[in-house]
Amino acid sequence: MKTKKYLGFAVIAFLAAVICSCSEDDYYYSPLIGDWVLVADDYGPVNTDQTYFNFFGDGSGYYTDSDWGNQYTYPIYWDATGSTLYINFDDGQQWVYLWTVAGNTLYLEDVDTGSRLTFQMY
Repeated sequence: MKTKKYLGFAVIAFLAAVICSCSEDDYYYSPLIGDWVLVADDYGPVNTDQTYFNFFGDGSGYYTDSDWGNQYTYPIYWDATGSTLYINFDDGQQWVYLWTVAGNTLYLEDVDTGSRLTFQMY
């Protein structure tokens, strides 16, 4: 009888550990985490000094863009649900992409326009 009691406690403890572990952020394990530089768009190769994404393991990051020699960096918050990537800016903008990673290459397809961007990890 004591064996069943201890086995019952062990099962409950195991289930509690499994349930608690599910509440951790999945960002940490995402292949998106890292620093990415834009290398190509629909028109072909691009200047690698213009656009960057920095994705951090806590769902935050930065988007950096250059325009006429000026560089602008914006904080972002991102979430990847399945193959859909949501990038949110402080001003309320949201960009939505379909994403895939192959090796050190990130492919983003804009859900609204269908344009495709290719990034390399740096």
